[in-house]
Amino acid sequence: MTSNATPPERLAAGLAARILHDISGAASGVASGLDLLAEPGQSDMDGAALDLAVSSAQGLLDLLAFHKVAFGASGEAVGGAALHRLALAPFEGRRPKLEWAVQIDALPALAAQAMLILVQIAATGLAAGGLARASADRVRGDLAIRVDGEGPRAVLQSETLEGLEGRDLSKGLAGRWAPARYLNALVTGAGGALTATTGAGRFSLTATLAVAARVHGGVA
Repeated sequence: MTSNATPPERLAAGLAARILHDISGAASGVASGLDLLAEPGQSDMDGAALDLAVSSAQGLLDLLAFHKVAFGASGEAVGGAALHRLALAPFEGRRPKLEWAVQIDALPALAAQAMLILVQIAATGLAAGGLARASADRVRGDLAIRVDGEGPRAVLQSETLEGLEGRDLSKGLAGRWAPARYLNALVTGAGGALTATTGAGRFSLTATLAVAARVHGGVA
């Protein structure tokens, strides 16, 4: 199918499903911690309950901040340090780790969105553990946002690849497909390109964007 085959409401439903899935664990942790604090006769567990509620609340706030930038449309550049903090959210409490190799002081809004969605895809593809390496470089005047993943059973699911190629979902989880499909719409709509390569225990994702606004940093 072509990129025009995706009904907007299907994409919106898929994105909503993904966001709700991502925040549900942290929200449940907050609720569990508060329930323990409210339970009579459990004063010896108050410290652990409070720690659970506080850490889960922070995780929830981090995920909300991540999704606000990844799927929002503020139009504002994002500083490199702030983007790094946001990019860590999909890896918090999970097996895969993120290596940040972005030597740019600030990324334009679209490039920041591309980076966050790519690291989210990478975290999902490394569910069994491994390392995702995020980088950004200038290539013949364009900005290349790249995330490489390596680890045991590293994989890009078929629904993710369909989304990256701008195709409608044929089968599988809409929550895996929708972020990739949304990214395809953003990047190709701006005249850019998405590429994905896979191999045994590894994959590579690249979003190439024409940069109209000035990009600050060592590779500008």
